[in-house]
Amino acid sequence: MSQVVPDDIRDAIQAVCTTVGVVAVDVRVRGQLAQLLLEIHIDARGGVSHDECSAVSRGLDDLLEEHPWYGRLRSVEVSSPGVDAPLRELWQLDKHVGRTLRVVRSDDSTIEGDLAAVTDEGLRLTVVAGKGKQRTGTDVEIALGEFREATVVLRF
Repeated sequence: MSQVVPDDIRDAIQAVCTTVGVVAVDVRVRGQLAQLLLEIHIDARGGVSHDECSAVSRGLDDLLEEHPWYGRLRSVEVSSPGVDAPLRELWQLDKHVGRTLRVVRSDDSTIEGDLAAVTDEGLRLTVVAGKGKQRTGTDVEIALGEFREATVVLRF
């Protein structure tokens, strides 16, 4: 059974994150009854430190220690999103310039390329075609309204 995070808990998470200077990019709850786990992924333009994760966790504990729903939690985990987590805000892409991304557009189409630039209007990918000496790169602009999310493509 899927658990829903109450609106007042979401509001408290947002308030604590704002105080710490980070953004909650994903909030999930897993488990059942008294075994609930609240997972909060936070991010910031310059990345997230352990101290910021701890500050969000402590801030929530202080703010919500008497809340009945919060009292049902087995634990709260605050961390930065993993490398495979979807990036849904353009500001999250800034630190990935030069990396290969798979971008999902608002029409559900996908495009893969090297992130060349991020602006307030959208992003630019360099899509590479061909192999060896036949390799060519084409710049593709993706407007803000076309962007749904992106993931970093890992190559080993």
